[in-house]
Amino acid sequence: MLLAGLAVDAGMLEWRYLQMQGAARAAAVAACLERRENQSWTYATMGQTAASANGYTNGVNGVTVTVENPPSSGSYSGNSSAFRAIITQAVSPSFLSILGMGKVNMQAQSLQLSAAYVTLNSSFNVNAVFTDGTTITNGGLDTAGWALSANALGYQFNGMSNGSRLSWRGQIFYTGAPNGLNGLANTTINLPSGNYSQLLILATTGYGPITGAQFVVTYTDNSTTTGTFNMSDWCFPQNYSGETIVVQSAYRNASPANQDSTATNIYGYSLNLNNAKTVKTLKLPTVRNVVVLALDLAP
Repeated sequence: MLLAGLAVDAGMLEWRYLQMQGAARAAAVAACLERRENQSWTYATMGQTAASANGYTNGVNGVTVTVENPPSSGSYSGNSSAFRAIITQAVSPSFLSILGMGKVNMQAQSLQLSAAYVTLNSSFNVNAVFTDGTTITNGGLDTAGWALSANALGYQFNGMSNGSRLSWRGQIFYTGAPNGLNGLANTTINLPSGNYSQLLILATTGYGPITGAQFVVTYTDNSTTTGTFNMSDWCFPQNYSGETIVVQSAYRNASPANQDSTATNIYGYSLNLNNAKTVKTLKLPTVRNVVVLALDLAP
């Protein structure tokens, strides 16, 4: 009978653990999505809500649900792209309770990795995107007074600082707000510290195409990874290898406040990184004609 009772309790504990693990997984995914897609710092609350929907409510029946970004320990400690949910609970197996052996402390945890968006607002140096009817300033995207139309591109104006959210390869990219500085050219920027497998680039060129454009990522040990791309003109896609049209517009804007029917394009490029190293900076091609609009770092 002792062995039978222990077998029943072991089965119950395994079932409880699988339930708890599923709830932790749901919590980590919910927290990641809330932080990534809505730019909300309530990710911990969203994670706890997801755990509750799966039967584990923080503070009820001895349950503790902790959601971390970044994790406070482990191999992803300090990594801003990592979300960890930890669920703990003391449970009382039936047979062991009869024997007076008390409760068993259980814990389950789950890790979810998200692409890290690169905040560019303080680094923008090109006036690349304008709403229709707005006078183009500082030469626009191509230095000749032409610019991307936020309206034609379908900008939603609901991203960071009233910019837009664009998507590519299952990732969300946040652009700068229109009618001001919202593009990058010929500069070096800081990257969010972390270990990543790819740098994802949304960019275009004025007066292209540009061949052999180099993007150089420097790691904290000062080693580098260089990506060399052939990049199409914003109006004339060349379908280069490694280049994808992410979004296309039906027209572009000119100053003063008019349009022409030339279609324009934002292209996507990916640079493989050494994910055993921590990224530090990104140096863009040393030409004004390559304009970067948004960046992500994929785990």
